Amino acid sequence: MNRHHTFLKAGMFVCILLLAAAGSASAQSARARGMGGAFLGVSDDETATYYNPAGLSQIEGREASLQSKVDDRDIYHWDSLAFTGHIYEDNPKDTFSVTDYLEHNVLEEPIPRRPKYSYGCAYTEDYRSRGFGKLVGGEFAGVKRQVKDLQLAFGTRFPIARRMLAREQLYGGIKLRFASLDRWIYALGTHANRDTQSLGIGLMYHYNDRISGGLTVDNLVQRVDGDEGSERDGVTLNLGGALRLTKGVLISADTTNITNSGRSSQQQYRIGVEKKFIENDFTLRMGTWNGTLTLGFGMHILPNVRFDYAYYNGEIVKEHHVGAHLTFD
Repeated sequence: MNRHHTFLKAGMFVCILLLAAAGSASAQSARARGMGGAFLGVSDDETATYYNPAGLSQIEGREASLQSKVDDRDIYHWDSLAFTGHIYEDNPKDTFSVTDYLEHNVLEEPIPRRPKYSYGCAYTEDYRSRGFGKLVGGEFAGVKRQVKDLQLAFGTRFPIARRMLAREQLYGGIKLRFASLDRWIYALGTHANRDTQSLGIGLMYHYNDRISGGLTVDNLVQRVDGDEGSERDGVTLNLGGALRLTKGVLISADTTNITNSGRSSQQQYRIGVEKKFIENDFTLRMGTWNGTLTLGFGMHILPNVRFDYAYYNGEIVKEHHVGAHLTFD
């Protein structure tokens, strides 16, 4: 009975957040935003679909999240949904293994069951009105823009460690992205549309329980249809790393578009830290996103529901983001 009440509360919480967010292209989670956006070498929840698809196979169960920008939504709103699931071995081998015996009977922290394949799906909407352009100027002046972004990701784990009880792991993944951009330029009275379909890849390497690294290549293959031509975006290489100083302290750093490719996202440097308290029920986060301060926290309001908040201290526009993270099994 208590379990039914727990799931009912979780459902009510998500519904409330959905209503608050109704109105969402760079896809970012509230957790990662609080860490300065440095997540390529972490990617250990459902938002790996956005960042590094190789990270999906780190996740033990099914997860989902809803992210939303909650302030000044009349001029700029951003919303995103993500979900991940797994495919496990159909018939695990029923044989004796010394490694399995030690993990289940001797080790304090056995290696969790890992999926054979993992998948993720994420949808994002980013709307910026003419008022937003008036506020920030530059390329947004006199422009209204709307982006719809669907991403599908698939990941797997490669068994590279042969020695007993080794924690070394290599993960790989691919990401398919379908984006549609609509732009209205009021001074010219024009409306332009650009649709893109692209393929990217990701790798993640766990040297041990404390050190991991991530690599992604975006726009490896791309198809473009639009009113302003079919010139494709540049191929970008992104690198990230993570270090767990202690069981509750995580430090991460990313460098995006290190090749400085043209017609692509700006080269950025991101650093973040995450500190967990009270048996992981409360988490504080801080980071720098290309020199801009970010702050955030996470809190479990139910055993399977986590609330996340992030603040982006932009020079002109300050942003407040919230997220609901759900674990199903």
